[in-house]
Amino acid sequence: MKQIILLFLIAFISLQKLSAQVKGIVTDSAGKNIIERAVVGLVVKSNASDTTYVLTNEKGEFNFEIVPSSDFSVIITKESYKPVAKFISVNAPQKTIDVGKIFLVSMAKVLGEVVINAAPITIKEDTIEYRADAFKVKENAVVEDLIKKMPGIQVDKNGNVKAQGKPVTKVKVNGKDFFGGDPKTATKELPANIVDKIQIIDDYGEQARVSGIKDGDPDKVMNIQLKKDKNTGYFGRVTVGAGDKSRYQASFNGNYFKNDQQISFFSSSNNTSQSAFGSVGKGSGINAGQNGIGNIGSQGSFANGMNTDMALLQSGNNNSDGIITSTSVGLNYRDQWSKKVNVYGSYTFTHRNTSGYKLISQQNIFSTGNFFNDQDNNFFNAGDNHRFFFTLEYNIDSFNYLKITPNISYTNSNGVSNSVFDYFDQGNVKVSDGYNNNITNSNSPNINITALYNHKFNKRGRNFSVNLTAGTSQNKNGQDSRNNTVQYSPSSTTFSRFLNSTQQNDNYNYNIRFTYTEPLSKIRFLDLAYSHNFSYARNNKITYNLDPITQAKILSEALSNDYENNYFTDRANVTIRTIEKKYNYTIGISLQPVDLRGFSVTKDSAYKSITKVNIFPVARFSYNISKSKSLSINYRGDAQQPGFSQLQDVIDSSNSQYLTRGNPYLKPSINHSINLSYNNFNFVSGKVFFTTMSFSTIQNQIINNVVSIGTSGAQLTTPQNENGYYNASAFYTYSRPYKNRRYVLILNGTLNYNHNINVVNSVKNIGKNWIVSQGFNFEFNHKDWLEFTAGAAYNLNSIKYSDAGYNVKSLENQQFSSWVITSNVTINIPKNWVLKYDFENTINKGLTGSVGKDPVIMNASVEKQLFKKKNGIIRLQAFDLFNQNSNITRSVTANSIIDTRSNKLNRYFMLSFTYRLQKFAGKQSPSKNLDNKMRAGN
Repeated sequence: MKQIILLFLIAFISLQKLSAQVKGIVTDSAGKNIIERAVVGLVVKSNASDTTYVLTNEKGEFNFEIVPSSDFSVIITKESYKPVAKFISVNAPQKTIDVGKIFLVSMAKVLGEVVINAAPITIKEDTIEYRADAFKVKENAVVEDLIKKMPGIQVDKNGNVKAQGKPVTKVKVNGKDFFGGDPKTATKELPANIVDKIQIIDDYGEQARVSGIKDGDPDKVMNIQLKKDKNTGYFGRVTVGAGDKSRYQASFNGNYFKNDQQISFFSSSNNTSQSAFGSVGKGSGINAGQNGIGNIGSQGSFANGMNTDMALLQSGNNNSDGIITSTSVGLNYRDQWSKKVNVYGSYTFTHRNTSGYKLISQQNIFSTGNFFNDQDNNFFNAGDNHRFFFTLEYNIDSFNYLKITPNISYTNSNGVSNSVFDYFDQGNVKVSDGYNNNITNSNSPNINITALYNHKFNKRGRNFSVNLTAGTSQNKNGQDSRNNTVQYSPSSTTFSRFLNSTQQNDNYNYNIRFTYTEPLSKIRFLDLAYSHNFSYARNNKITYNLDPITQAKILSEALSNDYENNYFTDRANVTIRTIEKKYNYTIGISLQPVDLRGFSVTKDSAYKSITKVNIFPVARFSYNISKSKSLSINYRGDAQQPGFSQLQDVIDSSNSQYLTRGNPYLKPSINHSINLSYNNFNFVSGKVFFTTMSFSTIQNQIINNVVSIGTSGAQLTTPQNENGYYNASAFYTYSRPYKNRRYVLILNGTLNYNHNINVVNSVKNIGKNWIVSQGFNFEFNHKDWLEFTAGAAYNLNSIKYSDAGYNVKSLENQQFSSWVITSNVTINIPKNWVLKYDFENTINKGLTGSVGKDPVIMNASVEKQLFKKKNGIIRLQAFDLFNQNSNITRSVTANSIIDTRSNKLNRYFMLSFTYRLQKFAGKQSPSKNLDNKMRAGN
């Protein structure tokens, strides 16, 4: 072994001696302007098939670190410039080979030549950057149309964006939040032709950005970088439309940009199930989205603890239930008040009404026997949502920076739900039936503020920062519920219950985090971080039994409780961070003490405190293999507290068939995860390959114990802690363009394995769940008149249960699948006519017959572009031509298989007029003027 290692060392040293460094500078033909981001290829004569590429930096410089010491050529290409090749003869080994200045001639002087575009994709450590001009879209396209063409980015039929398999949680414009970061607003409203670059960023938060200390799991953030010549001017769009079945739409957006000052106003109103600024009910404050009083008409309120084995299979145009009527307005503002002060913020308001029905076929599985439940549910919900967001950035001086962000939201909603149900045993004998009627109301004010301060010391690399977040939220809920159940086994008995419940949840939260960096050398740093978090929640639930005749209220002590809990966590990190030119890594250790205390005000008793100190390693590694390849590995561990409804020790019997009860003895869960990402882009061929793999496990996972009650199919759900869960997943995207992106082939797939622990009737089972998805998409772009895409995706969801030594196997193995076939066409025909269609056929296998349906959804339109600038459009649209739009889902929990079909907006026709206006002070990019004649390369 020693001899082998020695031979490797000798070979390595020999290669170092026989290598050289190649550098140079790229400028224009006049020698006055450097050329940034030119593609430089190095071809070695002895191995011409192996070409290395780099990009010139902001000084026009390029550098190849290690190359064989033999004759080679340097080839430089840049959009709008004529390609240049320079041959270099090497007679003897040299440490540095300086090829000097290489001059490029502007294509304005050689219009007959062909341009090889700069790299459409650049890969950095935490950022994948797409050059917008490399992905051609039609006139009047919006950002959503643009990013659909970018490999590694997926946009579903509801406008939700994923990048490298993870949801994009926030969108920025020129590095600043746009409408509070709401993804759909930016992608659906901003025009594509003003975009210079799209950046997909692994964002570790503002404190990580200023301090360099990256901790936790990053969010996927999209940054839309605008073209410099589109930063001064105004643009907007107005649309009005009317259709059959009383359908209507009206929208307006206007934008005024003057360098650092940006003002945008959006408004819309429609009854076509389109909603701007996200959904009503998604508050932005502390603990927004916590569980409320209960889940109307179906399962209980422990949505966060439903240990789901199988993901949803869906079909249809939109996964929202029912038909939505909405009105939205919003204002976004950004300005540079002075050289030191930058501000930006937004206000949005949305009112939304939703009406609809659900058909539910549910199988509840117990070791004592199975029950089958059919439900018909009608519902109506109405709500308002206000959101205000503002940020002030103060660059005090070159060493000090302050950022303050207040965030306020207010949500209120009202709802009515009526359902009828039937229960059958496994012998198809009816055991019960009845109805549930619910009237609900809620309101949720939320306020929080974040303040970040950063100080840089005179010593380079020494840095201190502090981040403070504090907030309060309140959820007030009221519910009147009526349940009438007739049980036929063992004898015919009628149960009627009329309840009035009020529940108020008050939350207070603050977090403070300090970071300090001490440089140990030019490449190595000692990072210290400490954070303290406190959250308080009080949940007061009061339930009355109502007399059906007199409406007199009688307090139900069994269904009422006033509960509060305090949750303290501290986290201290000590890490060493090393930053080399090609790679960087962080290693260290993290301590996280946890203290969870609960108290029942009603019962005047405290629950046993849960105190524990968790120790986690800290590890990150990132390797920038080249400008086109990167590899990163990240480990993360943390503790998470249970939700307040999971801790509330009171039975929720608003639905007598699905009762829930909290568990005040729940422990925080301890999560461990490791993620690996590899990105590869080939400059010459345009091939893209992105992949991510992850593994996670949870100690003290919070799952639900579902217990059968009696013989009528009723069940009680209670959360509890269990160990044994782990998950492994992988995602990939491969894209290959041909003939200057005339043809594009895209393959993408996911593989997910869940090793779940399920508890049914207090008996443990293991669910081994495989979720597999493989997609194929082909894109054909023919000149300027045809865009055609076709694709297919196969989804498989399979689960097998085993007793794992618990001696009881009470759950049934399940498998179902779907094929989704899609096609999209846009045809430009003479005299400014445009034809379009979108087609989707979902073929389901394994759904219950009562909801099993293979819908074919087709939308089509014909439009006429008007005026000299083609900025007016008259469009006739047909939605759901075959009238088959429905929302079909299947979900599987610990002991149930639930198939649901809900109503959707079915076939209708809409005639609309759109007018777009754009006027900018900047000059048009030369590459845009030559767009169609001068593009080349693969």
